[in-house]
Amino acid sequence: MSSILEPQARPSSPSTCGQPSQTDPTFRNYTPAAASAYLAGRARDDAVSYAKPLYNEILSYHFSASPSGHNPGGLTTLLDVGCGPGNSTRGLALLFDHAIGADPGEAMIETAKKKSGRTGGGRDVRWIVCEAEECGKLDVGGVLGVEGSKGEGKMKVDMITAGMAAHWFHMPTFWIQAGKILKQHGTVALWTHSSLYCHPNTPNAPLIQSILYDLELLTLAPYSLPQNDLSRLFYDALPLPWTCTPPILSFPQSLYKRITWDRDGILSDGKDFFGGGDDESLDHLERSLGTASMVSRWRDAHPELAGTEEDCVRVAVRRIEEALGGVKRIKLGSGTTLLLFRKQSR
Repeated sequence: MSSILEPQARPSSPSTCGQPSQTDPTFRNYTPAAASAYLAGRARDDAVSYAKPLYNEILSYHFSASPSGHNPGGLTTLLDVGCGPGNSTRGLALLFDHAIGADPGEAMIETAKKKSGRTGGGRDVRWIVCEAEECGKLDVGGVLGVEGSKGEGKMKVDMITAGMAAHWFHMPTFWIQAGKILKQHGTVALWTHSSLYCHPNTPNAPLIQSILYDLELLTLAPYSLPQNDLSRLFYDALPLPWTCTPPILSFPQSLYKRITWDRDGILSDGKDFFGGGDDESLDHLERSLGTASMVSRWRDAHPELAGTEEDCVRVAVRRIEEALGGVKRIKLGSGTTLLLFRKQSR
């Protein structure tokens, strides 16, 4: 594994970036086969893993002048933490000259490297095994192969992102480290999707939604962790810089922005899911549901049922197909929340 840290922070193993926080017992321990299945299950048909309007909201915030009148952030370097196999990194990298995808899972990073990725500046995305809680120790210039100075002049990043990952972080530590590696006036963007909803115009929508709820809130409930609940509840309780003890002063609450769409499946615009949702095959739905950490833990607990007709996901998808009258496509979406922060050191 490639891991480039500040010399004084280099761990004993060259393949890791500090000691693991162990808040994620599932994804960091994925095998190469599981990481590849995750990549396929969460991939979209286009080059962007998340809805383009989400990226537009992030850029709009990033380029907006702060109330103090400082210049907005640039698009030189992106750091995507908790990147998994790089689904979100690749779409965001198209907006930057340089991009780094970081994840604590070695199999996830190996899978990301095989898929590769290019930046808007025509450079390869760099992939590194690294905890989000250790990101401030990265030697950015070294990772990118760019001559970077040390100390106060070391190379920093313009934006830090985490898509459907921050609920696994030890947030007080992450905020401290983010403040070290992010440029002044740079942006931290954290987002998650919450639950899965069928479009209200779907035939038999109430029954289909009850099937999705049965899977998430009944069958998989014993395998849910507090971190899963953080995501499901729209990051309402995610520790923010000013709620930490002591508060992290480099990210002022006055510059914070939170946007939520389609909470509880109620369409914010009354017409469609934010970003348009997904019109997908039931086969893809089954693969996608299979990437959820709760499903992974259910399958670990029921190895004799995993992958059979009695697999919890297979049962749910079969019930959905019956409710659709044999139709094998469905329009689905999720609730989305986006949290935006600007670094403003005193």
